[in-house]
Amino acid sequence: MKKSLATLGLASIATVLVAGSVQAQSTIVDIKGTWIGHAQNIVEGTAHHHQRGAAGTKEAGKFLLSDQTFTFRFEGQDGRRFWGTISSATKTERLVGSFSTDGKRVYMVDEDGMIDGVVIDADKIDICYRHVRPDSAVVGCELMERKKN
Repeated sequence: MKKSLATLGLASIATVLVAGSVQAQSTIVDIKGTWIGHAQNIVEGTAHHHQRGAAGTKEAGKFLLSDQTFTFRFEGQDGRRFWGTISSATKTERLVGSFSTDGKRVYMVDEDGMIDGVVIDADKIDICYRHVRPDSAVVGCELMERKKN
């Protein structure tokens, strides 16, 4: 009887572990498609996506405050890894990224900066971009939302 209970207990634990593993794997968002974000940025120096005097910008001393729309087009995904482009009105850059193992965080890089984010749900990811170069620094945050067809 004790041996049967021990076997049943081990089988139950194995079932919970397998179910937990399957559930964890299924939390990775299918990111493929087009996403839109409306960022509030602060810029020091010059930066590709942020032009002084452009619509949605204003001066704040030596800084530029830039409200801007970005379009993310994710062309492919293999598990947690994905790739595509990020575009503003003035530039398009390549973009690669990965989800964390639990699927709750996302990490991306473009040609000169990094984006970190938190998955809100399958259609919303809260992200922040930053870069530091000798001639510029940029930080901007936005809610990236899946574009519905």
